[in-house]
Amino acid sequence: MKIQCIDRDVRQILESGTYVIPRFQRPFSWGSENVEEFWNDSTSDVKKDYFIGAFVTYNISSSSYGIVDGQQRLTTITITLCAIRDKYFELGHIAAAKGVHRLIETRDLNDQAQFVLRAETSYPYLQAKIQSFQKEDEDIDAGDEERAIRIAYQTISAFIKEGVTSIAKLHATKAKNETKKWLDQIRNKILALKVISITLDNQDDAYTIFETLNTRGKDLTAADLAKNHFLRLLPAKGKAIDRPMDHWLEMQTELEEAQRPIQLRTFLHHYWLSKYPFTTEKQLFRAIRDSVNAQNVKDIFDELRTDSKLYRGISEPDVLNIWNKSTADIQYSLFCISNTLNIEIANPLLLSVLRLYHAHKLKDGQVREIFSLVEKYHYTYTTICAFPSSGGVSRMYAAHAREFANAADSNALGICITDFKKKVKDKVPARDVFVSKFKKLSYLNARQRNVIRYTLWKIDRSRNPAVDIDKNSNSIEHLSPQANHNDWTHYIGNLLLVPVKFNSEKLGSKSFVEKKTLLTDGGYALDSFVTAAATWTAQEVERRTQELAEYAYDTVWSIK
Repeated sequence: MKIQCIDRDVRQILESGTYVIPRFQRPFSWGSENVEEFWNDSTSDVKKDYFIGAFVTYNISSSSYGIVDGQQRLTTITITLCAIRDKYFELGHIAAAKGVHRLIETRDLNDQAQFVLRAETSYPYLQAKIQSFQKEDEDIDAGDEERAIRIAYQTISAFIKEGVTSIAKLHATKAKNETKKWLDQIRNKILALKVISITLDNQDDAYTIFETLNTRGKDLTAADLAKNHFLRLLPAKGKAIDRPMDHWLEMQTELEEAQRPIQLRTFLHHYWLSKYPFTTEKQLFRAIRDSVNAQNVKDIFDELRTDSKLYRGISEPDVLNIWNKSTADIQYSLFCISNTLNIEIANPLLLSVLRLYHAHKLKDGQVREIFSLVEKYHYTYTTICAFPSSGGVSRMYAAHAREFANAADSNALGICITDFKKKVKDKVPARDVFVSKFKKLSYLNARQRNVIRYTLWKIDRSRNPAVDIDKNSNSIEHLSPQANHNDWTHYIGNLLLVPVKFNSEKLGSKSFVEKKTLLTDGGYALDSFVTAAATWTAQEVERRTQELAEYAYDTVWSIK
């Protein structure tokens, strides 16, 4: 690997050729804070020969370079020069404006105009709205990158306007000359910024260097480095079409558009754990780099694209087209794991199972059993008993996910289910611990309300399997009204999950006997404890809470 290192200033960089932001780079992402810091550092009167870091490029052709490190800084410098040029032009300094523009747009040997900095991901916004001398009036759809570019331009322009205004006030009679001098000083300071210019021979060297560098202010994540690695192994077929990049962005969009946006690095980590030896997120890229090569990259990349949809379906089961009327309970079990119990640690296993189910390698009953085991375990262990899900639990899920992924046939998959069931059963908390924690559930705690609703719904479903209880059209009813202002009125033993037709206006603050009559006459199946009670006091609530806790542990969430 041949590397040339030269001390240069920004003017020399911009006059040395044209620069392309290659496909493996992230979009421009500096926020107003980063831009403001850059402006303050670059235009300070105190600092001379201000050094802004290394600028790493690789040769594309004569006087054309791809950017490895320095993209955010060079884009910001270009935006700054555009703002200075536009202010020159606004104030009538046409020659100065054209002089700056030469560092923004140059001409090749065929006298064809081309921008010094070329970015494909922000095309045509950067070119049409910022770099062009004559701005286009036509509206252009703006994504996150375009919005960041616009904010950067507006931030720099505001600083320039503030400086020009203050100078004009100090030198009213010579405002035009003095503001020109001030703009000249700002332009010169930007162009005098110092860098270490590092030029590599080719793009392969660039990919290697890229994996070891961080862009200023924005550390590279495992996802950024993985993207670099995959795209290096999956080169574009032409300048006009870059399907690997398109597919990567589609996968990223799929995850980001979830109701609860999913970080790409989280998905990549859980995908990896679902098939390959355990690694931490910190060590993820090293594992990917060591395992993904030219021979297997296409298969892995294609699976990632499919799995990104399945992974989103863990928290949003409705987006998957693998369910039918007979599997509605499986779908809801998955929803409860992710949204009611808020469990993410099991995602590698859930992804592995969904992958097999999508490929018709697991039957409905098998998926139902696996999801039920996860749901029961985390309800008893995590949600009720509040035991921490340690690294050991993460490793457990990853190990079983790999066993499922590597199972050779249906018999092996059956053994995997048996092994997983045994492991989960061994971790279930003791009955007395569960009952003690269950009895502390309170509707006063807003964070427990969804859990209480879920708990009552599951218990009602267990006791009345023939009754189709709609999980979405029920409300919580206090047998002893909340107006009594007793703590025990909020215990789960005092609560019923009733259809919305028994709303607060109908039941309201009626007596216990009146509520029983209205519910029974309305076709609501009261449990035997409530039916047998003649009065309803703290003692009845305490006994029913105990009874619900024992029934929950012994029957509803029992792993047999």
